[in-house]
Amino acid sequence: MKKLITLLLLNIFLFSHDIEDIPNWKQYYRGSYIVNENHDYGLGGYFRLKRTTRYTFKDFRVFVHFIQGDSYKKIRYKDSSKFRDWSQFYNYTTIAIDQNSKIGVNLRYHGNQGIGMFIKNFEKGHINTEVALAYDISDYLNSSAKTSYFKSGIYWDQDFSSYEIKLEIENYRQITDIIVQDLSRTEILFEIYFPIENNWRVILGYEYEDFNNSDNGINSSVFISIGHRDIFNINKFKNKFF
Repeated sequence: MKKLITLLLLNIFLFSHDIEDIPNWKQYYRGSYIVNENHDYGLGGYFRLKRTTRYTFKDFRVFVHFIQGDSYKKIRYKDSSKFRDWSQFYNYTTIAIDQNSKIGVNLRYHGNQGIGMFIKNFEKGHINTEVALAYDISDYLNSSAKTSYFKSGIYWDQDFSSYEIKLEIENYRQITDIIVQDLSRTEILFEIYFPIENNWRVILGYEYEDFNNSDNGINSSVFISIGHRDIFNINKFKNKFF
């Protein structure tokens, strides 16, 4: 494990780079109707701002879900850069703040840093995988101790002729001493996008979070959303006023 950690850190610092390129901005908005595994119903909202260039990816997301007296809120930012000579590899950093009253997470600060690789590139999509060192600082179960993990993930993003698929599977394996209980977990997000017209889309989705050892082990829900992208087009705004 120590050799793997050292290799990850060396790759991040030795092969990272900054390359100037013309940025492409996109925004996404949606409202959701949600049903969880207990057949409770609720509403949700989502906002995403994405900035990409040929070699960089910056992504800011906000989730808000309210279901039968429980709530799930998350703010997440991810920054990644492809390596100059091996563009199938990239390094990245993710930070997030979330709250989930159903599984006892009152406030959790999360961060992870690692490397990723594009396994397969399609004409309109890709499959990539990531490994990282991750940590939580939270009051989960009234504990404010810092918990460290080895994170692994696989991601599939592809645009077909009449729909689009996004799949994210992440596993966090706790590597620090277990004080109260094992907080290792698996998180899954699966979404299917159906375009309507003028950037409007219907999204069917499934969310899943499972702690290896918890009284509230499984937290899952399905949702249907109406979404739009580029309601406030940043490029048009900049061209008009600057």
